[in-house]
Amino acid sequence: GMVEECDSMKLFSHRVYTASGCKAATIGIEDGRIVSVIEGVRSADAVDYGEMRIIPGIFDTHNHGTSGFDLMDTGGGFAERKEVVRGYLKGLAAQGTVNIFPTVSDPEGIRAVAEVARETVDGANVLGIHSEGPWLSRVGEKGVRTPWPEVSVDAARELVEAGGGMLRLMALAPEIPGIDEVIDYLLGAGVTVAAAHSDNTYEAARAAYGRGISVATHTGNVMTDMHHRDIGGLGAALTDPRVMCEVICDGMHICNDMLGIYFRIKDYGHFMMISDCTALSGAEPGVYDGGGLCEELHVTNDGFVLTETGRLMGSSQPVLFGIGNLVNNVGVSLETCLEMACLNPAIMYGFADRKGTIEPGKDADLVVIDDGYHALATYACGRKVYDRAIDGRVFNDAYLSAHRKKDETA
Repeated sequence: GMVEECDSMKLFSHRVYTASGCKAATIGIEDGRIVSVIEGVRSADAVDYGEMRIIPGIFDTHNHGTSGFDLMDTGGGFAERKEVVRGYLKGLAAQGTVNIFPTVSDPEGIRAVAEVARETVDGANVLGIHSEGPWLSRVGEKGVRTPWPEVSVDAARELVEAGGGMLRLMALAPEIPGIDEVIDYLLGAGVTVAAAHSDNTYEAARAAYGRGISVATHTGNVMTDMHHRDIGGLGAALTDPRVMCEVICDGMHICNDMLGIYFRIKDYGHFMMISDCTALSGAEPGVYDGGGLCEELHVTNDGFVLTETGRLMGSSQPVLFGIGNLVNNVGVSLETCLEMACLNPAIMYGFADRKGTIEPGKDADLVVIDDGYHALATYACGRKVYDRAIDGRVFNDAYLSAHRKKDETA
């Protein structure tokens, strides 16, 4: 592997995105932490990244898979699921994602993530686990309504216990009958609760936030839209100051004009950039089987992942791609994007003392990116866990060949 157990190292770039702006600087690292950021100086013994930008490690709190590694695939045995988690963490590092809430909603999948989180893996740091569901309601455009499992506190407790303290976030539809008891249990167990896949009116959504729900899952997607007589779940998420809004910024799930409206309604401090990626992130265009979720999935030439009915089914692009989209097409500064992608989730989930910015005292979670917003090198707690020159493309081709049906005919 690439594990370089070195106690201290230095990195230099002409464009380091420090906590106080973009500067030429040498970053000093010891025992996995940043000990110094010396501006205007290139130390002779520093790894020199030249004009390549160094940004804080991205923290993605909503991501189901990547690079042919599928957290939601319940087909294999437990050892196999743990092996998938390890590959997934490496795939994330290759996409510039250093900190992660793996998103999985069955007890065994949660247990597999929790066990791997205690290992030293060449890949992203697992900071917690996110369960999207199992209690979801709205299907959104072009969808077919499916029933939700029986609502029970025991089922919620099983998921919490499977995580062994690592389940940090659960997304559910607040209008499902009987769910209030589950919400109260989760909040009492220290789990953040998010509103997701919901048919709520504005008033009902506001009531849910009043009960203690504090996150809006992939704001805008599978939510009641803004209408001029009821601004719906989307309006509630964007106007309620108690709510942190997850936002997919690939320009496909939410059009760029609407992203611009979001950021005019609510300040950047209330958004967390997420990917909502699936195992098909990074896959070639084509038709793949739906892995039990649906008959088939189409990865289009543009990078959409669609069901056979044309419904969006997860994303194919990492947060780093979304950052490029916001900078290039929405006019958001890179500094602001890094707040939404790295710092805001760290603040929201209680990691800001160690994560989210490049400054002394923080973990050395760093990504070297090119101007096309691709990761060239990734450091997690001071360990280089991805190097494009050595690792190249990280992909589980066995998954693709098993799931691929045919080429997409454009």
